[in-house]
Amino acid sequence: MHEFDVVKSLIDLLLPKLKEQGVKKVTEVRFRRGSTFSEDALLEAFSAISKGTPLEGAKVEVVVTQTRFRCPCGHEQVITADDLVGHMFVCPICGQAQEIDEAHDLELLEVVGEV
Repeated sequence: MHEFDVVKSLIDLLLPKLKEQGVKKVTEVRFRRGSTFSEDALLEAFSAISKGTPLEGAKVEVVVTQTRFRCPCGHEQVITADDLVGHMFVCPICGQAQEIDEAHDLELLEVVGEV
């Protein structure tokens, strides 16, 4: 699952910074995800990876940005994780497959913690 790896990479980068700053407990974390990044996978991965860290039990807020698809045939739509096969989207009108570069877009926006 690529989403798990993306979340793990963000947390692996964040934990040393929290330690440097003396943060004992994180109360809230805000993410921005593309509409093609599964929110369920994000929340499950965060819960599993944060166990035993200052992030455990933090409230997770997720802001969603829409990933739009425009096919050469003229079809347009916002796509979600359910519309993808791996990183690929198949146009429901003409059947053309297109790789979606934003399929695993996730950004850490804010971390609120206690020292």
